[in-house]
Amino acid sequence: MSEDKEKIACHICKTEIPKAAALHAEGAEYVHHFCNIDCLDYWKKQNKEEEKAKKD
Repeated sequence: MSEDKEKIACHICKTEIPKAAALHAEGAEYVHHFCNIDCLDYWKKQNKEEEKAKKD
């Protein structure tokens, strides 16, 4: 199956989206996929809060 037809789930809301249209963010040894900028921003905020909690 080509990447433009392959479907993946958004990391946050689990909406099925074409892999070619997904936004990507690299995490520790893996890549997250997002359907839109709102889900990506939510993940970034969550990630920052988790990092801060680890330091405290």
